[in-house]
Amino acid sequence: MTSRSSYIEIYSSLGFLFYSVAAGDGTIRAAELDALKQLVREKWLPLEGSRDEFGTDSAHYIGISFDYASTNDMSAEEAYARFADVYQEKEKHFDPEMKKLVMRTATAIADAYKDRNKTEKSMLAQVKQLLGK
Repeated sequence: MTSRSSYIEIYSSLGFLFYSVAAGDGTIRAAELDALKQLVREKWLPLEGSRDEFGTDSAHYIGISFDYASTNDMSAEEAYARFADVYQEKEKHFDPEMKKLVMRTATAIADAYKDRNKTEKSMLAQVKQLLGK
C-alpha cells in the first residue's frame, strides 16, 4: 500500500516532469497548461483517492509543483531531474497503467501547441526510456 506522503511526492514529481516538457523550448504556452489542467481533472484526479491532511486530492500536487517550477523559473533539466530522482526511488509505485498515463499526459502537453519541436521530441524519448516503455 502506498502512503499518503508517497502519493504527494509522486504527484509533485509528475508536476515537475510535465513542467519540463512544457518548458523545454523555453516558453510555457497557455495551450500546454490547458492540456495539463484538463488531464489532471479528467484522468489524474479520478485515479485514486489519496488526500493530504487538508483534504486536498493528492493529484492536485501535479499542478502545485508545475506552478512552483514556473514561478521559480526552474530549468526544464532541473525539473526533469527532480522527477527522475523520485521515479527511481519509487519505481514500484508506477504500474503499467500509470506509466501509460504519464506518457499520455506528457505527449498531450507536447502536442498542445502546434507540432512537437525537436526539444519536445527529445524530452518525450527521454521520458519513454526512463519509464522503460
